[in-house]
Amino acid sequence: MTKPEIWVAGYDLHFSKYHKPTFGAMMALIQDLKPAGFVFGGDQFDNAEISHHNRRKPLYKPPGSYKRNTERFDVEILQPIERGVPKGTNLVWIVGNHDYWEYEFVEGHPQFLGLVDRPTELGLVKRGWEVIPLGNAKRLGHLNIIHGEILTGIGNQAGIYPSRKAVELYGDNVLAGHTHAPQSFAKISPVEVKHKHMAWIAPILGDCNPVYLENRPTAWLNGFVVIEFYGGGMFNLYPILTFNGRCSYGGKVYSGS
Repeated sequence: MTKPEIWVAGYDLHFSKYHKPTFGAMMALIQDLKPAGFVFGGDQFDNAEISHHNRRKPLYKPPGSYKRNTERFDVEILQPIERGVPKGTNLVWIVGNHDYWEYEFVEGHPQFLGLVDRPTELGLVKRGWEVIPLGNAKRLGHLNIIHGEILTGIGNQAGIYPSRKAVELYGDNVLAGHTHAPQSFAKISPVEVKHKHMAWIAPILGDCNPVYLENRPTAWLNGFVVIEFYGGGMFNLYPILTFNGRCSYGGKVYSGS
């Protein structure tokens, strides 16, 4: 029996507002599974310090925070992932809308061109990462992996079923994040029943109750995604939810606490 090729995808880390126990549980599973690929699905950084939302809110812009968060991310997140996966693992970095705020910042401050650019500053390409620009997809088998900002249009107001919108927009299988609330939706054409299309919204690696929400209720859940490819582009996709930094997969419990 041929074993499936396993990939792990982590969405919406929003560093430095990430959920450390969930990230730890994902790393424990990665070290156990030795995946063939890892995908960062976008919004690796929260970027509050350069956000247009905080233009007149200096409280969210501590001195030196952009540089400090870049250095901390490398030490706390990037290096552990690179050490934790086998040599030769495919590494994919999808740019999310929060990450893209760097480019928006440079549009208004062109004197910082080449400086406010974390994929370059972190040397991602030299370190073996494939960088996927905002609005583009990484195609793996019959699955399109995107960040998902296209599912909300202007702003961040999503409809009740962004997974349904993903199927209808792409007419294909889609894994997205962005809205932080895991869900799935399937659509099968009555005139083409052979191909079954489905979309998933991933759980998040970030904080489910950040300060700016002011404790409002949400459907956000912590976790990550495991994808098993088993030939001809076919796959099974498993959203892994964590509770207090613990999760299970394949009959084994993983903990990041």
